[in-house]
Amino acid sequence: MALVAVGLAVAVGGVVHASTYDDLVRFDVDGVVTEVRTESETVSELLAEKNVSLDPADQVSPAPATDLDDGDVVKVRRAKAVTLVVDGKISQRTVHDVDVASALETLGVQPKEGAAFSMAPDERLGLEGNSVVVSNPKPVVLKVDGKKQRLVTAAPTVQSLLQQRGVKVGELDEVKPGLGSYLKPRQSLRVVRIEKVTRNEKIEVDHTVKFTDDSSLFEGDTEVLKEGRDGLDRAKVELILADGEVRERRVISRSTVRPPIAEVQKRGTKNPDTVDGGVWDRIAKCESGGNWSINTGNGYYGGLQFSAATWHSVGGPGLPHQHSKATQIKYAKILQARSGWGQWSCAAKVGVS
Repeated sequence: MALVAVGLAVAVGGVVHASTYDDLVRFDVDGVVTEVRTESETVSELLAEKNVSLDPADQVSPAPATDLDDGDVVKVRRAKAVTLVVDGKISQRTVHDVDVASALETLGVQPKEGAAFSMAPDERLGLEGNSVVVSNPKPVVLKVDGKKQRLVTAAPTVQSLLQQRGVKVGELDEVKPGLGSYLKPRQSLRVVRIEKVTRNEKIEVDHTVKFTDDSSLFEGDTEVLKEGRDGLDRAKVELILADGEVRERRVISRSTVRPPIAEVQKRGTKNPDTVDGGVWDRIAKCESGGNWSINTGNGYYGGLQFSAATWHSVGGPGLPHQHSKATQIKYAKILQARSGWGQWSCAAKVGVS
């Protein structure tokens, strides 16, 4: 009987000893909760027992060195990288929340009614990175096919908005900003229709001018010996049209319809400074102080103070002051032969009538 009693005492003592180190705790790893009966004395021993390794950014509650007691709750929250996009604004964040809704609350994001989400609010966050897009209803301007539309949309990207509006984008079309761009409030979007077309065109070919020197003409004076003529080519042209307007033009091939004919001109080499103006010098001295390149600003030009209309009436090119003394005298002689010396008030003053 004594031996039996001793045996029972040992047995009872053994049961009491086991229960002292066999605690029941709740183990919560990112919201997955299990009840664990463990002989681990601390949180860190429990983590080792369950093969749970921690990164430095992970969170554990209570702290790993904390002693375990029966009924304790041990929480592990893994660090989760989140690329957060709110109405086009992108940021890189780290959270320890289990689901999207909790993460948005932690990050201070309050979606508006009608907002669109890339991940459902109750969706669990992954450990390998998450892209959370929140797109609230926002005003934007869309220009396409010659029409400007003011819209309010929760579409997160340009592409999703175009799909919502039934806008088809061709292979060559341009979308500004790009299809993958996130929409921002009050943003302007444009679809440019790009078209490549081929046409047959006639192209004028400029004629050249060949000069021969002539010492009987003054420098700057020319005389046409043979009239030139522009040529004509037939060309196959590729055009790039942007919303119907020509953006680029490329000649694919061309053939001659009519070749150009070069113009031949005599070009003066005689120095006008050697010209003895005689009476014209005297008139110019009176009219303009002898300044053959003067532009007084009063509608009269050059040494002999031609008006533009009179100068052009005798065939003068450009304006008188732009030409040499010899050229001005040349056209003055034409005017004098046609209308007399009365065209210059100074003529009588210098003894010419």
